[in-house]
Amino acid sequence: MKHKKLLILLHGYGANGMDLMPIGDYIKKTVTKFELDYSAPDAFEICDANPYGFQWFKLSPDRDYSYNTEVKKVSAKVLSDIIMQETQNHHIKISDVILCGFSQGGMVALSTSLTAKDKPLATICLSGLLVDNISPIGKMQPNILVMHGEEDDVLPIDFYNKTKQQLDDHGIEYQAKSYPNLGHSISQDELDDLIIFLENL
Repeated sequence: MKHKKLLILLHGYGANGMDLMPIGDYIKKTVTKFELDYSAPDAFEICDANPYGFQWFKLSPDRDYSYNTEVKKVSAKVLSDIIMQETQNHHIKISDVILCGFSQGGMVALSTSLTAKDKPLATICLSGLLVDNISPIGKMQPNILVMHGEEDDVLPIDFYNKTKQQLDDHGIEYQAKSYPNLGHSISQDELDDLIIFLENL
C-alpha cells in the first residue's frame, strides 16, 4: 500500500488557487511513489493590483523582499490555517506534506517551511526567492528544490542566485536548477524535474 502525501500549492501574486490546479492534476497523476492528493488554496487577502486575484502579502514600493512583520505573520497563518488544517482533513502528519509555491507563493513556501518547528516533507520554490533577514528554525530542514527561469523578467535570475547563496550561508542543503529561455512561468521541463525530485524523496 502506497503512503499518502499531500501537495499544497501556493499561487503567485494576483492569481488564485485555480491557476495551479492543472499543475496539481498533472503531478497527482504522474507521481508513482506515493498516493498523492493536492490542495490549491487562495491567499488570505484580495490583491491590491487585481481585485479578482489574491496576495499572500503586500508588495513594498521598493520591492524589498525581507522577513518583515507581514511575511512572518502570513507564514504563521499558512502553517496554522492551511497546512495544519489540511493535515487534519486528510488524517496525515506535517511530514507527509509537500509545500510548493510559485512566485510570491514560493517565497511564502520557503519562509513557512524554514521557520516552522515541525517540517513538511519537502518544499519547492518555483520562480520565487528566499526573503532576506530570515532565521531558520531547527537543525533539520525539509527537502528543498529551487527552480527558476533564466529569462524571468518579474523576479530576475539574480534572485535565484541570491537564494542559493542564502541557503548556503545558513548551511541548508537543497537542490536547484535554472532553465534557459524560460520566463516567469512553469515549463514542462520543470515539471519533469519536479516529478523526479518527488520520486526520490
